[in-house]
Amino acid sequence: MLAAIVLGGGRSARMGTDKLALRLGGATLLDRTCAAAARVAGRVVVAGHERPGLDVEFVLEDPPFGGPVAGIVAAAASLDIPARIASGGDSDWVVILAGDLANPRAVVDLLAAAEPGPDGVVLVDDEGWPQFLAGRYRLAALRRALDAAGGARDTSVRRFFAGLDLARVPAPPSVTADLDTPEEFAQARCLFYDTP
Repeated sequence: MLAAIVLGGGRSARMGTDKLALRLGGATLLDRTCAAAARVAGRVVVAGHERPGLDVEFVLEDPPFGGPVAGIVAAAASLDIPARIASGGDSDWVVILAGDLANPRAVVDLLAAAEPGPDGVVLVDDEGWPQFLAGRYRLAALRRALDAAGGARDTSVRRFFAGLDLARVPAPPSVTADLDTPEEFAQARCLFYDTP
């Protein structure tokens, strides 16, 4: 795969602290997601403020804290997607991951093994909702979504990906969970590591 985009912005308001710096199994949430992404992608681009110790690229969304779509727009610009498509690279893939996934390795494994639709594949949670920030997208499809959004920073994630023809792979809560609150983080520690 060409690259992975990891969304590392946001204010962590519901967590009450910088959630991406929280440690799970000896590594921060952001470290874990970037390591999982690097297993399948030649480049890892984090949309968010630079953090020391991570061997990945960082880009800032415009405006800062502009939301996930702003992060995708900024990271996609750093990948120079239009030029890659023009040079015949439209069969390449980009993985997009939320930085606060509880089990990013399992997410990446499922996405890598899944049979994609014409535009890519996303995981679906146990309530039937597509998890667009746990997806693998064809370059040309991502370009279409970017063009349709017009670089808008106020576009919702669901609207941004709405026009794409994606395969949907059901996944259990232990895979699709993201960690937004102290309670969710405590549950993940018990579920995956059984530590206090």
